[in-house]
Amino acid sequence: MIPRSFFLQLIEQEFGEFEDFLHQSTDREIHGFLAELHPADIADIVERLQEEDRTRVLGLLSEELAAEVLTLVEDHHKPEVLESIPEQTLSKIVRHMESDDVTDILEEMPREEAEEILEALPKQDSEQVRRLMSYPPDSAGGLMQTELIKVPPDFTLGQSIQRIREKQAEVGEILSVYVVNESEVLLGIIPLRTLILEDPGKKVSEVMVSAVISALVTMDQEQVAALFRKYDFISLPVVDAQSKLLGRILVDDVVDVIEEEASEDMYRLAGVDKEERVNDPPLRSIRLRLPWLGINLLTAILAASVVGFFQTTIQKVVVLAVFMPIVAGMGGNAGTQSLTVITRGIALGDLTFSNAKRVLFKEVLTGLMNGLLLGGLMAVLAFLYRGNPMLGVVIGLAMICNMFIAALAGTAVPLILKWAKVDPALASGVFVTTFTDVTGFFSFLGLATLFLRFLT
Repeated sequence: MIPRSFFLQLIEQEFGEFEDFLHQSTDREIHGFLAELHPADIADIVERLQEEDRTRVLGLLSEELAAEVLTLVEDHHKPEVLESIPEQTLSKIVRHMESDDVTDILEEMPREEAEEILEALPKQDSEQVRRLMSYPPDSAGGLMQTELIKVPPDFTLGQSIQRIREKQAEVGEILSVYVVNESEVLLGIIPLRTLILEDPGKKVSEVMVSAVISALVTMDQEQVAALFRKYDFISLPVVDAQSKLLGRILVDDVVDVIEEEASEDMYRLAGVDKEERVNDPPLRSIRLRLPWLGINLLTAILAASVVGFFQTTIQKVVVLAVFMPIVAGMGGNAGTQSLTVITRGIALGDLTFSNAKRVLFKEVLTGLMNGLLLGGLMAVLAFLYRGNPMLGVVIGLAMICNMFIAALAGTAVPLILKWAKVDPALASGVFVTTFTDVTGFFSFLGLATLFLRFLT
């Protein structure tokens, strides 16, 4: 058998060679190769294959392995991967998945097909998945799984361990045991470490951690991620408004949320739709990018109209055209820096309305000081370039003004949008760019017009 490392090298460097191997090998040889791979490696292969080859590879996997592979396929690849699996086969595969993963799979499918899969599941599993699908995907309810271990407070630790042994096959990864009363209200948690180290004869109520931090089922996924980050959780119980235990969220799902939110913010700051991918066809990319480019065109026209207002000044002092992009560009860069820091601070929960005034002062002071330093440097360079000290004064003052406004806009705009309940990452970039371009051109050309007799 060819070593696994050889195949991994082919996958990473020359995927075409791996496809050749696939076409030239028997099912037994391919199955033997796949059996040695981690499910994440198989998921990577499946995402890259053409439909016919993908169907063949998936058909060679056991139902248990196929279930694990499907959970590891990237979300934007799931629809096309699911199309490669016959419906009857998929119905069997999802039985080996945890409830949250089944929900993710079904949400990627057409409604009628998803309904048929649900009908094929055991009644209890089907009801659990339907309940999960009723929650928004970006909420705690949409992230949680219903499989967990729960015990009453009058159980002994020995009885709790026996409950784990009985339920292990259906629950999967067990990190802690949840203590509930007869109404399913969450009373406490017993870490697995405690179960192992404490006397099996002790009552659950004696050793449980009663100060439980939980997520409300309606909580936004960003807030859930913030809880995991703040308290270093590896799992988190989910409850309803009456503190009834509904499920749990594991850290692997939160890692996906953090990556998704970070990518979404990055895309939105650039005016790119979060659904766009590098392998998308040109027409899809055009459709997704064109609206934001159209908005940027309007803001560019606004900035150009400011330049047009001072065209007489530019005609008299043509050298101003050389320095205009510098003033506007430096303001744009300063605004982007402030905007990025503020948007990230809002996303992480570090910036709230309670400390906004202090942060605003800090950012404005930073912009002003950077403007003084860089404006002074640019004033000297402009003087050396043209030998006119007033040209240096004009460009220096314009840079100070624009970098001050850039820091102010880069901080205030996302805060105002957050107050208006609009995603700061979605629209901040357009507003900040408009502010810096208009302010940069107006301050530079306005000052030049004011001191025109000293420049000609």
